Amino acid sequence: HSHCQPFQRQGVSAQHQVPAPGLGEFAVSFAFASASYWRGQRKNQKTTMYAKQQQKKRVRLSEDLPKGVDFYEILGVDKLATQDEIRSAYKRVIRETHPDVNPSPDAADRFIQAQEAFRWLSDPQQREVYDGVGGKFGEDALYDYSDEPILGSLSDIRQIEELVPAIFMVNECRKNITVRQEVKIQHHIADIRQRFRVYGAERMKYVRNFFNRRLKKILSYPKQIRKLHPFERLSVELALTQHWNKTGVAFGKILACLKQLRIQIHEIGTHRANQAMVAERGRLATFIADEGIEEIFDLVTNWEPVFQQFIGCQQAIFKSPCIDLDKPTVVFVGAPNVGKSSLVRSISTGRPEVNSYPYTTRQLTIGHLWHFIAGTPLLIHGQIVDSPGLKFGPGGNHNLMDKLTMGSMDHLPTGVVFVFDPYPYSHGLLDVDEQVKLRNSLRARFPRRPWLDVISKIDIEEEEAKENISKLMDLFPDSLQVSAFDGTGLDDLNMEVRGLLEEMTKVVRQLQRTKIRQLRMGEEDVEWVNKEALALR
Repeated sequence: HSHCQPFQRQGVSAQHQVPAPGLGEFAVSFAFASASYWRGQRKNQKTTMYAKQQQKKRVRLSEDLPKGVDFYEILGVDKLATQDEIRSAYKRVIRETHPDVNPSPDAADRFIQAQEAFRWLSDPQQREVYDGVGGKFGEDALYDYSDEPILGSLSDIRQIEELVPAIFMVNECRKNITVRQEVKIQHHIADIRQRFRVYGAERMKYVRNFFNRRLKKILSYPKQIRKLHPFERLSVELALTQHWNKTGVAFGKILACLKQLRIQIHEIGTHRANQAMVAERGRLATFIADEGIEEIFDLVTNWEPVFQQFIGCQQAIFKSPCIDLDKPTVVFVGAPNVGKSSLVRSISTGRPEVNSYPYTTRQLTIGHLWHFIAGTPLLIHGQIVDSPGLKFGPGGNHNLMDKLTMGSMDHLPTGVVFVFDPYPYSHGLLDVDEQVKLRNSLRARFPRRPWLDVISKIDIEEEEAKENISKLMDLFPDSLQVSAFDGTGLDDLNMEVRGLLEEMTKVVRQLQRTKIRQLRMGEEDVEWVNKEALALR
């Protein structure tokens, strides 16, 4: 059509004519980075789809079964039965005990037990676990094997889409309205002028909504943070505070800037769309839309520094520790520079910083430890947490790092390893008496928590250190004496921590049962169950 060609409109100077869109020098510099970015985006989409498909395959746990239950006896098959025989026996028992056929209470119990038996025996891997546990199955929550993510992990904040650089966003939008032709001409409109008025307005609205939708997801951060688990909220707050102290970028101010940008985009897009709809000619409507689109593109590109600052804040949030609530957790606690980090490095995969200056650990560092329960094929995947040092007990004047350490015990089902330093005069901050006071205050706050006292740095030859070790052993005779320097007592510490993991596995399993019961009672909004559900204090 002739009205679609470039033209010099009468009454409009050359400086106001919009040049044909193309790649400028600035856009060319991002061409290769943009291509690699979109390849990564497509790969992430495939990964997300696969994760959703795997999530749909999860099997919900059933109610608790009697101790020592025999699944083979419930189905009436031999322990060497094939999968076909197990399936046939399951169908037979279900037909006989279905509530519509047999209304007796015993039949209802057998109906539920048959479903649980079939769930275990129909999966070869779970059947192998059940056969290995044998008669101990159901005697304790520890032996009710399940790797299903029932309680979930503290990673909800990572579900928000990461903000991309402004130039990437502009290039994507330009590609959508040119190459992909997301907005098409509506040829069913008979009036050509009206057809191109609508076309110009729709293009303008598409560009406006394209940027507004993406910025809306980013501006939902405050709402998402308020919904987080209390411990995860503390972790995000600490990460943003440390980022602020390091770069001078305040997260709230960046959000306010992006909110203002969204308002400006909305105003420009709405105004230009309305102008295009009332244009005298179709060419004029197209020109108004082109000019408005380039105005929004220039506006977003000019805000690139704000985008980069927000991306830095996002990366700081993503570095915050992620705790899996379905895995047993043990946290190492103590005064600053008592040797917690060295012990965590010695018994787990965690690699916290080890140094002589105060407050070496400024955030939670998580290591992992795998442990087979003796006499069973059950494998525990435990989390070992190194926490920042505490100067004050519960109710003290805590800074943000202290609150994070306290939060790991207040809001998470964790076992505690309290570490003493018998010779804190080299680079410690609390003497032995203050450490004992700190330990007693924490123990009074969490009297029912699985607990282990450890005396570190026993390799020090100073007389005062030996006296303090004897004093601590008199106060806490069950304490372990260890040294990360020469390896003394590390094997005993390893076994004691594994014992704590077994105890915490029972706690986690009980929390899982609590959440399942809440879900079955119709509580749809159950997002997470913390340790208060078990009265663990």
